[in-house]
Amino acid sequence: MNLSTFIYLVLILSIPYFWYIRYSTNPKKGFSMLFIGVISLILFINFNLFVLAGCAVLGSVLLHKNKNLSHFSFFTSFIVLITSAFNTGAENLIWTILPITLVSGIFSLMMIGHWFLVDPTITRIGMKNIAKSSIFIAVVLCLLLLTGFASQELSIFYRNIIIGLYVSSGILSLGSLKSLNEKSYTGVMAATGLSYLSLLVSLGGTGTLILLP
Repeated sequence: MNLSTFIYLVLILSIPYFWYIRYSTNPKKGFSMLFIGVISLILFINFNLFVLAGCAVLGSVLLHKNKNLSHFSFFTSFIVLITSAFNTGAENLIWTILPITLVSGIFSLMMIGHWFLVDPTITRIGMKNIAKSSIFIAVVLCLLLLTGFASQELSIFYRNIIIGLYVSSGILSLGSLKSLNEKSYTGVMAATGLSYLSLLVSLGGTGTLILLP
C-alpha cells in the first residue's frame, strides 16, 4: 500500500466517527462543514466520478433536517467511498482496516476536541466513547501482533517497535479519557493535546505495519 492510499483510507474510515460525533455530541453546523471539508480532500488523492458522488452525498447531510435521511446519506457515502477504496487495488485491504481505524478514531477525537475549545457547551460523551474505542483497538492490535497473526512479514525488531507504539497510543488515549472526566475546561485541553501525541504514535505504528512490507 502506498502513502496516498493510506491517507485515503484514514479519511474514509473517519466517516463513521463523524456520524457518531454528529449524533452523540451534537456540535454546531460549522463542525460538520469542517469535517466534510477535510474528508473531501480524498478528491485530490483519487479523483473519479465514484468518489465525487460519495463526497456529494456526504455533503448533503448539511441540508437534511430529517435524521433518517441524514443517516442514510452517511451510510451511502461510506459504502460508496469504501467500495472505491477496494477498486484502488490496495493489498490486503480487509486486514489493514483495523489499524487504520485506530488512526481515524484518534484523528476524529482530536477534531472534536478542538471544536470543544470553540464551543464548550457540547457534551463530552462522544469524545469519551471514541477514546475508549481507541484504547480497545490498540489492545486488540497488540494482541494480534504478539500472536504473530498480523505480523508474519515483519521482523521481530519492527514488530516490537510497532507494539511499543500501539501501547503508547493506548496509554495516551487512556490519558485523554481520564482528562475528559475532569469537569474543567482545561480537562478537554489536556485531552486534545494527548490526542495529538496519540495520533502521532498511532501513525507511526500503523504506517510501519502497513507501509513497511
